[in-house]
Amino acid sequence: MGYFKIDTLAKNKSVFNPATSLENTSSYGIWDLTKASISYNNTNVEIGSMFIVTEFYQMRPDLIAAIKLGDHASVGSLLKVNKISNPFALKEGDVLAIPTATTIENTFNNKKSINQAQASSNTNTNPNQVFRKNQEQKKFKVSEGRKKFLESKIKNQPVMVLPPNVAQPNDKSIAKKDGFLIFAPSAGGGGFNKPVN
Repeated sequence: MGYFKIDTLAKNKSVFNPATSLENTSSYGIWDLTKASISYNNTNVEIGSMFIVTEFYQMRPDLIAAIKLGDHASVGSLLKVNKISNPFALKEGDVLAIPTATTIENTFNNKKSINQAQASSNTNTNPNQVFRKNQEQKKFKVSEGRKKFLESKIKNQPVMVLPPNVAQPNDKSIAKKDGFLIFAPSAGGGGFNKPVN
């Protein structure tokens, strides 16, 4: 099976993209996957037919979309209409409602018009949206002291994370201190990695 774009994802960019000139480009635009790209509010939902899943079509809503809607890409809309979030949960005996092509197109157009109306009114009082917008605009500042501390931790990372009484690779197991040879440095004193004069 070749590559195809799932309609509810591919059309998402055109629904939310503020720069319509970028809608047809592959690498530009806004893909807000946290928001729905369709809306059934005030949409006349027409069901063209029903489909009973047989053994051959288990876990394959893309094949059902190709046969009943004429396009593999319509699988997203087929799943949305039937409230299926996991296509692999589709099993023999399930009954699917097959929407008409007009219904599918109307759900996208409806969502786009809702977004345009919200953008023009620009009076969003939904606390969740207000909180989200505030979080997106929030800038986190890191103090210079914190930056230096984090940089020192990154620079002084041991080769391997080991208990303090176990030597790192290439560490000396015998240290010299005050004219004495030390064969087992104290675990509480930093182990073998602690510099010795």
